[in-house]
Amino acid sequence: MKPTITPFLFLVTSLVSAQNPANIKFQDASPKGAPAAVVVKYEPDIGLYGAVRNTSTKGILAFFAIIEPTDSRGQSVPCHSRADFIFKESPLAPRGERSACPMDTPTGSNDPGATVVKAVGAVLWVQFEDGSTWGDPESGKQILSVRSRKLAYLQKLVAEYYDNGETSFNAMLNDQNLDPRIWAVAGCIAEDAKSQRIPAINLAKDRLEAAQKWQSLLGSFSP
Repeated sequence: MKPTITPFLFLVTSLVSAQNPANIKFQDASPKGAPAAVVVKYEPDIGLYGAVRNTSTKGILAFFAIIEPTDSRGQSVPCHSRADFIFKESPLAPRGERSACPMDTPTGSNDPGATVVKAVGAVLWVQFEDGSTWGDPESGKQILSVRSRKLAYLQKLVAEYYDNGETSFNAMLNDQNLDPRIWAVAGCIAEDAKSQRIPAINLAKDRLEAAQKWQSLLGSFSP
């Protein structure tokens, strides 16, 4: 099946019944020595999901992880999580966890009670807050190669507010035709602004400032 790409936001899961992660056969297949691990979690307002835990002693700026759950019918949907905290509030601190993928398994009308029975996950690449990296370079390129475009989008988004007003800003923020990788930034701003009950422009400015700070520390945003 086609992999699911998540912008570090949860999709609404079709598994409506609560599941205990302890009842799921889970394997963390991250390479030996990985600075992060995949774990299965559950929260009532979110449902079942996979998270990445920082097991290193350094803050993590970005990670690439894959999680594939399998349901009671034998169907599975792999999820590729490309998380880049340069465009969020802060890095993933040591021993901290961040959501990576919903454990979303499509259920049809003939079997609405399908549940996740097993899952496998792996962290394949990490960038630390000092700029150093670990893992598969090709996986890392999927994140690093779009950083400059994400930064350019944030710059244009903030400028749009001051040049053309809030209505035009909101239209750009909620543009459904955005590249999914850019929408990862826009979607997080829109959802976080709503949940935190603050103006989206304030959050956009804060995240632009944070991204520019990291750019000054790390150098050019390029693979």
